[in-house]
Amino acid sequence: MATTTAPAPLSRSGSVLRPVILHGLLFILLMVVATGLAALLTALFHGFDAQQVSTEQLAMAWAFSLVGIPLAWLLWRSIRKRLAHPAAFDSAIWSLQASAAYLATLAASSCAALAVLSGLVAPSTQGAWQPTLGTALGWGAVCAWQHHQVVVARTAPRQFAHLAAAVGNYFSMVLVALSLVATLKAALEILVRPDNTLAGPTGMRHLLVAVIWLAGATALWFWHWKLRRVQKMSDPFNDILLIALGLAAPALALLLSGAKLFSWAWPQAWTAQERAGLFLAGGPELLAIVVAAAVIWIYHQLQLRSGLRSTSIVNAARLVLGGIGLAVLATGLGMVVNALFAAIAASVTVEYSAGLLGHGLGLLILGAAVWVAYFKPFKPSPADSRGVYLVLFFGASSVVALISLLVLGYRIFEYYLGSETRLDSLLDTVRAPLGWLVATAAVAGYHFVLWRADKQSKAEASGVSAVDHSSVTRRAVIIVGPAASEPMAAQLVARPELSVTWVASAGPALDDRAEVSVLARIEEYLDCESGPLLAIANDDGTVQFTDLA
Repeated sequence: MATTTAPAPLSRSGSVLRPVILHGLLFILLMVVATGLAALLTALFHGFDAQQVSTEQLAMAWAFSLVGIPLAWLLWRSIRKRLAHPAAFDSAIWSLQASAAYLATLAASSCAALAVLSGLVAPSTQGAWQPTLGTALGWGAVCAWQHHQVVVARTAPRQFAHLAAAVGNYFSMVLVALSLVATLKAALEILVRPDNTLAGPTGMRHLLVAVIWLAGATALWFWHWKLRRVQKMSDPFNDILLIALGLAAPALALLLSGAKLFSWAWPQAWTAQERAGLFLAGGPELLAIVVAAAVIWIYHQLQLRSGLRSTSIVNAARLVLGGIGLAVLATGLGMVVNALFAAIAASVTVEYSAGLLGHGLGLLILGAAVWVAYFKPFKPSPADSRGVYLVLFFGASSVVALISLLVLGYRIFEYYLGSETRLDSLLDTVRAPLGWLVATAAVAGYHFVLWRADKQSKAEASGVSAVDHSSVTRRAVIIVGPAASEPMAAQLVARPELSVTWVASAGPALDDRAEVSVLARIEEYLDCESGPLLAIANDDGTVQFTDLA
C-alpha cells in the first residue's frame, strides 16, 4: 500500500519565514505611520499653508496616514491572534521587532521633544518649530502604542521579555552621556575663554540648551532604570549592554581622551604658548569627555558590585575592561617604539617624534593602569575563569602581528625596489609596522605563555584531585532523620572528605528552623571530633551524637 508523507522541511521553513515576514512588514508599516503622522501634524501646525507645506508633502502625509494606519491595524490583528499561544520562535521575533520599533520611535520622539524645549531658550536660525513638534508628537504616539503592547500582559513578549526596556534604557544612558559632555564643555568654555563670558551672546545660551538636554535625558533614563526596573533585570542581553555601553565604552573614551590630554602636557612636544593654545581650543571638550566617561563608568562599576549581578557577569566585565586596557597599552607601546625610531630617522622633525612619544606614553601608562587593576596579572587566578579571554587575545594579537609582518615586508621590498626615487630612509619607512609588530608580538607571546601555564596547572590539579579521591579515606557520617528532610544534607554530601549516609525515620519533615539548627550542630560536632559518627535529628532541632568505631 502506498503512503504519502508531507514535506516536513518545507513546512518548517514556512513556519520560520512567516513570522519573520509578518513582523518585518509590521515594523515597516509602523515607521510609515510615524512618518505620516509627523508630516500631517507638521502641516496642521502650519495651518495647511501652501507656502509652508508643498503639495507633495501633504500628499505623502495623507497617504502614509490613511493607508498605513489601516494596514498596520489589520496586520496587527493577525499577529495578535498568534501571540495568544505563541511558539518560542514567534515570541522571539516579536520581541526583536517590538524592541527595534520602540528604540527607533523613542529616539526620534525624545530627541525631537528635547529640541522643541531647547528651542524655547535658543530658537533655531531657520525658525521652524512645526516640523520638530510634529516629529515629537507623531513618533511619540507610535512609541507610546508600542510600549503599551510590550508591557500589557496579553501581548508582552515571553522570549527576551526585557529587551525593549533594556535598549530604551541604554539609549537614554548614551543620550545622558552626550548631553553631559555638551554641558561640561559649554561650562568649561565659559570659564577658560575670556571672550566667552556669561554676558556673551552665545556661551550662556549653549549652556542652557545643554542643561535642558541633560535634564530630559536624565529623566528618560531614570524612568527606564528605576521605574521600569532595568537596574534589577538580569538576562543575557541586559548584561551584554551593561558591559558594552555602561563599562567598556566609557572606559575606552576616558583612556583615549586622557591620553590626548597627557600628550598635550608632555613637556618635550610643545612650548608653553603652544600648549596653552591647545588646551584653550580642545581642552574643554576633552576634559568634558573624561569627566562624563568617568561618571558613567564609576556608576555602573558600583552597580556591578552591588550584588545584583552574578559572579560570572562580574568576572566577564573585569576581563573585558582588562582587555580594553591591554589593547590601549599595546597601542601605546607601538606608538612609543614608532616615536623612538622616528627620533633616529633623519627625515622626521623633533616636534613630531616628541608629540608621538607623548601620545604613546599616555596610552601606555593609562592602559597599563587599567589592565593591572582589572586583569591583576600579579595575582593568581583560576585557569577556568580566563581561558577564553587568553585564547581570544592571543588569536587577535597574532593576527595583527601577522598583518604587521606582511606590511613590514612590503615596505622593505618597496623601499629597495624604488630606492632611486625615494628621499626617506629605510628606518622611516618601516618604523610604523615595526612598532605594531613589536607591541602585538609581545602581547601574543605573553598570553601564549600564560595560557600554557594555566593549561599545565589545570592538568596538574586534575591529576592531584584524582589521586586524592582514590587515596584519602573518607569520614563516615550517618544521619537519621525524616525522609523529606534529606535535601538539607546536600551541603555535607558535597564535602569530599565526608561519606554521608541518610537513614530515613518516621515522622513529618523538619521545619526550616529545625533544619538550620540540625545542620549547624552537625557541622560544629564535625569540627570538634575527628572520627565517624551517628547523628539522630530531633523535631525541635536538637541532635543526638554517637561516635562510631
